[in-house]
Amino acid sequence: MNRVGKRPVLSEPEPEPLPMTVTLPRLAFVAQPFEDDDRAADRFAEQRVIRAGIESWQAITKAESFEGWCAIGKALAVGRDHALKVTGANRPMGKPYCRAFSEWIARHPGFATMPKSTRSVAIELVEHIDQIEAWRATLSDRERRRLIHPLSNVARWRKATAPDKIADPQTAAAIAWRRCIALAERLPADQAAPFWRNVHEQAAAVIGGTVLVT
Repeated sequence: MNRVGKRPVLSEPEPEPLPMTVTLPRLAFVAQPFEDDDRAADRFAEQRVIRAGIESWQAITKAESFEGWCAIGKALAVGRDHALKVTGANRPMGKPYCRAFSEWIARHPGFATMPKSTRSVAIELVEHIDQIEAWRATLSDRERRRLIHPLSNVARWRKATAPDKIADPQTAAAIAWRRCIALAERLPADQAAPFWRNVHEQAAAVIGGTVLVT
């Protein structure tokens, strides 16, 4: 007797799933102004100067030094320049300038405990730092060590370099020469070369020597 096997049941293929549609959110990008590299570098440098000044002021009672006061003055000069810029003032005076400078001090509270008169003289110190350092170079080591506070340095420098106070022409010439060198070192190479050539020519004319031009 022949047995007929059951026919296999064929299952229909499952339909392929439809691809999912993903809706991405629309992002609105707003163009943001950005600083150029030079301005960003300037702001970074300013922040370093300010931070160094604040640290020097905070340490002034423990380790007061002329260099520390210079750092303080440079930091405060940044604030002075900022106040002049935002107010359009020509000189650091007037209510708008004072208000802007006070706001800058409030944003940098490390200077809040400094008397206003001390802030002013510290800024004046760095305004004339080249001339003051040239004058300090004519002093003895002992005198330089004693002259630390900006008020002492500014007052003594003004008194010593007043035209009617310099009795010794050699001292006056030394102070002027050191100031000249300090300013000449800031010249770019194309301006420094003719300047020093002129110096050689002037020196040769005075001492009757040979002009050496390099």
